[in-house]
Amino acid sequence: MFIDEVTGHSAEPCPPGLNSSSSSSSSSRKSSEPPFRTYQAFVWALYKYFASFKEEITAIERDIIGKDETVTLSSVLERLSLHLSQITVLHRVFCTGVAEVPPATPNVVRASHLLNTLYKAIIEYDSVGEASEQSVALLFSLWVETVRPYLEIVDEWIVHGHLFDPAKEFIIQRNKDVPVNHRDFWYATYTLYSVSETIESEERLSEAASGSSGGEQSSSSRQHTMVSFLKPVLKQIIMAGKSMQLLKNLDCQTRLEWDAERKSLYTLFLESVQTRLRRGEESPMDTVSEQQATKRSLIKMQSIVARHLELDDIHDPLLAINFARLYLEQKDFHEKFSGSDVIVDRSSESVTCQTFELTLRSCLYPHIERRYIECCGNLMRTLKKDYRLLGYLQAMRNYFLLEAGDTMYDFYTAIFDKVLEKESWQQLAFLNVQLQEAVGQRHPEDSNRLSIFLETVDPTRKKQPINNLDGLTLSYKVPWPVDIVISSECQKIYNQVFLLLLQIKWAKYSLDTLRFSDLTVAAKIHEGGPSEEYTAKEPINQQIHRMVLLRVKLMHFVNSLHNYIMTRILHSTGLEFQHQVQEAKDLDQLIKIHYRYLSTIHDRCLLREKVSFVKEAIMKVLNLVLIFSDRWQAGFGAWKIESIDKMESDFKNCHMFLVTILNKAVCRGSFPHLESLAVSLMAGFEQC
Repeated sequence: MFIDEVTGHSAEPCPPGLNSSSSSSSSSRKSSEPPFRTYQAFVWALYKYFASFKEEITAIERDIIGKDETVTLSSVLERLSLHLSQITVLHRVFCTGVAEVPPATPNVVRASHLLNTLYKAIIEYDSVGEASEQSVALLFSLWVETVRPYLEIVDEWIVHGHLFDPAKEFIIQRNKDVPVNHRDFWYATYTLYSVSETIESEERLSEAASGSSGGEQSSSSRQHTMVSFLKPVLKQIIMAGKSMQLLKNLDCQTRLEWDAERKSLYTLFLESVQTRLRRGEESPMDTVSEQQATKRSLIKMQSIVARHLELDDIHDPLLAINFARLYLEQKDFHEKFSGSDVIVDRSSESVTCQTFELTLRSCLYPHIERRYIECCGNLMRTLKKDYRLLGYLQAMRNYFLLEAGDTMYDFYTAIFDKVLEKESWQQLAFLNVQLQEAVGQRHPEDSNRLSIFLETVDPTRKKQPINNLDGLTLSYKVPWPVDIVISSECQKIYNQVFLLLLQIKWAKYSLDTLRFSDLTVAAKIHEGGPSEEYTAKEPINQQIHRMVLLRVKLMHFVNSLHNYIMTRILHSTGLEFQHQVQEAKDLDQLIKIHYRYLSTIHDRCLLREKVSFVKEAIMKVLNLVLIFSDRWQAGFGAWKIESIDKMESDFKNCHMFLVTILNKAVCRGSFPHLESLAVSLMAGFEQC
């Protein structure tokens, strides 16, 4: 009945993909639906088995009709015993993998569950040993036939960049709403179906595979899982498929030429399986020589292990032999299945001696790995060479992180001069003209890409002088597909660091531009007729001396902070980032490296919410610097002696707080990168 339903009551089923539409044309319900190829492949495998069973029945009928010898019921049962036991196995797998699945279940879950049922049944029977060799062989041939549509979908995707899955039976499905040339293509194009099975489902499957009857279970409480055999290479499949699809849509000079006679992934898998099976057909002489070599290796390894055990006062020859045998088995496994050019990542999985899992590791996964390396390597080379990915990443550091020091100095000093002259600078026309002039002189290729604008700042927020730069935001137009890596979210993080750097540069510039003549001229004015306030409290020269000392202390603090951010954080982290970019194997890895880099500089620049109290103390000092600079330039008579006392007290308190906090953090080892800043501030703190 199941075969008739899938094949549309046709006389003979066909392999999946061949005349699939005509095979189901007699069924009006399914004529408008695309063929469910996984079930078709399963039916084709069942049909081939039952064809051989029918041949055996026919042969028995001929013997009975010919009457050449006496045929008894027991002899018939004996001849059919193997087939009957195999049919029992097939029936249990069919019940678990097909019959018990609810009718309304999506094709992706039905296909995954069927493949999973076969996969786990093979593993269970394989663990029994020689007693179930015939069952393992039958289930393996059934699995190989049933998995064909899945491998064909994978092959079409990772080779041609086309995810052809009309029946929606593959675990990865395409979101048609997102075009390839959209910046969200890499993140939102594909949906991965992955749900976990319940414990009851696992137990039922184990019972079916081991031959026990098991109890009745409600199908509504069962959940079905993603295909197990693809889990070790799922990341590689996704990366290779998306990379190939992206490459197909790039307007680049890279030629994507494939061999017309290239073998499909399924064909390569079958050939590898056949090669692996032929290894067991070596001549007896080869087997004897191999056994002798293994025996010599075992004896040698046993003596080595025994010596190591004796060092721990353990004298157990049997234990030494077991350790030696285990080592040689794992060494042989590693050489056979990980010693090629393609290294299969086994870090997250235990080393198993199951024949079926080893077959997948040696016969299927390396072919997917090779395609992943080739495909993703082509995409990375294309992005770096034809789309100037590295150049755009450098441009972000040049302008947002001020690595192009001379260019950005011309820009931000024009703003700072306006502030010193008490003129308005918050005008987009003025800002963009200054930016274009600064960038156009040295980097004309970026003039049209770089712009600046002012974001609206919350008016209820208490505004300090250092916060006047809030809302100043850079924008860099990144073309597709580079905007997959440098997204708008990334630019927001860049802008947070950019604002902090501007605030530090502003404080530094304010101190650097102070002139001693501003104070001496003011002092001479007051020397002719000093007021009672100055003569009563403190001489003018003493006040000048205190102002100069405070300026030196503030300069030491700001310079220490500036050097820490620009060298210890941005420069060192940038060098490490550039090295990691060169080593990235695929676009997903590059995106993660870029995000990790931004997260690192964001944290180390003390912009994380968790250490906001440290940044707040630093902002208080920078704000104090601007107030100090303003009063310095105002000269005597514009402020009172008490203001010097308050500035000295505020700075000392903030300085002491930061030194204490940073030293504690360094001692705990939680922020090792802060050590240089803590040492530098401590040197200045001793002079307070």
